[in-house]
Amino acid sequence: MKHAGDGPQRFSTRLYLLSAMSFLVFAGAGAQQAYLVPYLGRVTDFSDVQCASVLAAVYFSMLVFRIVNVYVFAGWSDRRMTIVGGLTYLLFTLVMYTMAVFQSYAFALTAAVLWGVGASMMWCGTAMQTLAVSDSAGGRHGTGMGILYSSTHAGWAAGAVVLGLVYQNLTVETSALMCAVAAAITLGGNIISFFIPATGRVHRERPRLAGLWAMIVAPKAAISGMLQFASALGYGLVLGVFSSYVEDRFGPQWITRSIWMYPATRMVLSFWGGYLADRIGHTPVLVAGFAVGALGLVVTLMWVSPVAVLLTVGALALLGSTVPVVAAAMVGDAADIERRPIAYGIVFAWRDLGVAVAAIGASILGVTFDFNVVLQVFIIIFAACGVLSVYLGRFTGQKL
Repeated sequence: MKHAGDGPQRFSTRLYLLSAMSFLVFAGAGAQQAYLVPYLGRVTDFSDVQCASVLAAVYFSMLVFRIVNVYVFAGWSDRRMTIVGGLTYLLFTLVMYTMAVFQSYAFALTAAVLWGVGASMMWCGTAMQTLAVSDSAGGRHGTGMGILYSSTHAGWAAGAVVLGLVYQNLTVETSALMCAVAAAITLGGNIISFFIPATGRVHRERPRLAGLWAMIVAPKAAISGMLQFASALGYGLVLGVFSSYVEDRFGPQWITRSIWMYPATRMVLSFWGGYLADRIGHTPVLVAGFAVGALGLVVTLMWVSPVAVLLTVGALALLGSTVPVVAAAMVGDAADIERRPIAYGIVFAWRDLGVAVAAIGASILGVTFDFNVVLQVFIIIFAACGVLSVYLGRFTGQKL
């Protein structure tokens, strides 16, 4: 939605505390995700698919608890959800530290599921607080979410460099130190979360099953969810088979460079994607994001080079910068305050499904098919979603 007539309302300090917390949490545990599959492959005897499935388990868990948390933790404030959810990021880094000695696949999966529960909780808490702050700043939901996402990806970019340097200079026997560094950084974000002001009593709508289903299949939510799913495939591709492809083809030093490129680009473009969504509308931003994402994969398909990898990662980052921010802004624009948590959960559950499917599915495809075939599948998906984004524009006035 456009807000061209808005005055110079400022965002409150709460948004910047949330952003600082997110910066550190994603500089630690968030950035660790990108090294998780290679790390587990290095220190455990897990198969490639098992390593990818640990990451996938995080997002399958998030998929379920995006919605379940609204019901199970109905009385929890947004602040408490943010704090408790953030602590599970710390827990996961500590469990991964133990994998170098205690190589239990079941234990790793359990930790991943718990992290997914907490991650969905933290994102709900931070997003609802950000949308509330944006309400008081002229309804600039895209800009508010853009600030939060930019801070998150700035943290991930910084963490990718720090953890990458650590990872490259460790032997197999000392690889777990990367997880210790990630835990220390994450702890800083956990400490900041306790300084976020109280959010007061919550009023979350908890529809019955029929009402929940009606929200899920409503055209605006369904199409937004599908676009989230598709854009998340690119995110999962970077975390999953793409990281392994880069390491095998060009060496581990290019993992750090390509992984850094992804959040660094999102750091810049998340803000501008949200800002443009407020100024020119959701549809043009979405169409541009998917078009660039498809073209970016074509680059790697046609040109085998480290430079091509960086260009592709940058294109996927632009796609990942626009779709989640626009989707969150859409929730703020189209849902009443009481319905926002469940509407947010429904739309972003599709994102988690996309990351999980890409992380494990792309690994399976990579074993079964040539890497170029995997790229071709994603190119077709992204191109189709560009067309679907145009169709979404027909439902601009529909409530969630």
